[in-house]
Amino acid sequence: MALTIRRLTTADAAEFHTLRQEGFRLHEREFRFAPEDEAHLTLTEVAARLARDFVVGAFEGESLEGVAGLAGFAGVKTKHKALLWGMYLRARHRGAGGADALMAALMEHARGTYEIVTLTVMRDNERARRFYERWGFAIYGVEPASVKTAEGAYFDEALMALRLD
Repeated sequence: MALTIRRLTTADAAEFHTLRQEGFRLHEREFRFAPEDEAHLTLTEVAARLARDFVVGAFEGESLEGVAGLAGFAGVKTKHKALLWGMYLRARHRGAGGADALMAALMEHARGTYEIVTLTVMRDNERARRFYERWGFAIYGVEPASVKTAEGAYFDEALMALRLD
């Protein structure tokens, strides 16, 4: 079954929160957040984030299979920029165009609103880095030891940006 993409609403808060926690739990090395960082959030808090940010979901029927978000900066001098965050797609849908569909929805929204989209990605996550580069993002810096796991392992984050025309 093909995935359908739509903007998430506050009614999607519970399923969004569950999927986000799954991503943190299954892919500790790929996310800067751990499950416990957001496990305590109430559905009201999660819904508020969905209302504030532009968050899209990939659905297989009624099941949420992937998500990605875009958060604009609020400052007078930074409102031309947005942060792409939380991209996650269940493994069974990877390599079949689901991530591209999520990104296309984000970029369609971003092009009418922002001039620059930034993101961070673990430097050693080559698959994700290549995906973002294919969409035109370029690395402009690396933050060393940006993330430290509970086991004491450190990971560098690549800082990437895309200037929209």
